Amino acid sequence: MKKTFLNLLATAFFLGTIGCSNDDGSTNVEPEANISVFKGTQSPGDVWDWTLNHDENTFTTLWDYGTFDDLTDDIQIEGTFTTLSTGYLKCTITNVTPSNPDIPADGSAFFYAMLLPDVAMMVKPEGSIKGDLIATVAAGDCADVPGNYNYILTAPGNGEEYDPATEEAYGVVTISDEGDGNYAIAGTKYSLDCANEGACTLSSAITGLPTAVCTENGTVVISSDDDETQVVGQFTAAGVMMLDRGQGNGGVLAFQQSASYDFNDLVDVEMIGLAYLPHNNDEKTVAIQMTFEDTGDAILGDGHKINNINTGEIDPNGVTMRVDGITNGLLDGDLTFDENDQGTNFVAAMLESGGKKMLVVSSYDPDGSPFILVLAEK
Repeated sequence: MKKTFLNLLATAFFLGTIGCSNDDGSTNVEPEANISVFKGTQSPGDVWDWTLNHDENTFTTLWDYGTFDDLTDDIQIEGTFTTLSTGYLKCTITNVTPSNPDIPADGSAFFYAMLLPDVAMMVKPEGSIKGDLIATVAAGDCADVPGNYNYILTAPGNGEEYDPATEEAYGVVTISDEGDGNYAIAGTKYSLDCANEGACTLSSAITGLPTAVCTENGTVVISSDDDETQVVGQFTAAGVMMLDRGQGNGGVLAFQQSASYDFNDLVDVEMIGLAYLPHNNDEKTVAIQMTFEDTGDAILGDGHKINNINTGEIDPNGVTMRVDGITNGLLDGDLTFDENDQGTNFVAAMLESGGKKMLVVSSYDPDGSPFILVLAEK
C-alpha cells in the first residue's frame, strides 16, 4: 500500500514539472511544489503517511488502520494547516475517505504537529480524536539506510500495560547493506532499568528479523517467507529511522549514532516537543517546552507542560532533566518532578541536523507511569 501511495505522489511530482508548449515551440516549466513527505508509527502498530503542501498549506494523511497488507480498512484524511505563534502546526480536517463517524470533518477533530523540516514530524491527535502520539520521519533514499542507530520505543504495542522499567524501552541496532537492495538488522534491546548501571531486567540480542528490502524513498519492508509484511520502516538523510512492527507490536524512533555529540551541545538550547503517556486515560499526548543550562555542576533541562498550544501558556509545575552521560549520542540521567523529589531514570537518543538538536526520551513518573518525550530545537 505504501509503495502505491508514494508512486502516485511521485507521478504527481512528475506531471507537475512538465511544461506546456507555447505557439513558438518554447516550454513553460511549472515550478515543483514545495512538498514534504513523512512516514510514521503509532501505538499499537499503525502506520501513517503524511504529505504537506507548504505552498497551499494543505495536508493529506493515509492511516493504515489495521494490518499492513489489508487495504480495505485504510483511511485517507485531508485538510489545511496553519503555523501557530508557539511553533506548532494546527492541522484542520476537511475531508475523510471513506467517511468515518469517529473522524468528523466538522472541525471537532484535528491535529497539532511539531515539525522539523526534512527530518521528522510529531503529531498529536486532538479534539474528538484525541489519542496516541504519531512519530513520523521524512522520506529519504535507500542510500540513507545503512548505519548504527540508537532507538527509543515510541509506540508500545501493549499501550496501557506498557512498563519500560522491565520491558523493551530502548536499544542499539546496526543495519548493514548486503547488496541488491537487501539489508540485515542486528542489535541489542534494553529495559529502562538498565540505565545508570541499574538492575537491568532486559538486555538481549534482537533476533528473528529476516532481511529487509528498501523499495523506494528510503522505505524499508521486512516480509515473512510467505510475503506477509511484518515491519515497515522509513529512513531519511538526516539520520532518522522509524520502524513499525505491526498491530500489537508497536514501533520505534531512532537516530544515527555519532561520537561527536556532547551533552554540552544542549546548553542554552530551547526546545518544544510532545510527550506520550500511554497509561493516561484522557490526555495521552501533551505539549512540552524545555530549556537546558549549565549550572556548573551538571547540564539541566527545565521542562514544563504547555497547557495551551495556541497561546503558549505553561503549567507552573515542571520537571528537571539532569544529564549524566552520553555515549555515541545515547544519553542517560535522572528526571526530578516538582511535586516529588524522587528521581527517575531516563534514556535519550540525540540528533543534530541542519544546526537543530532533537531528543527522544524514555522515562516514567514517580508513580511508575511511563512517558516518551520527543523534543526539537525551536
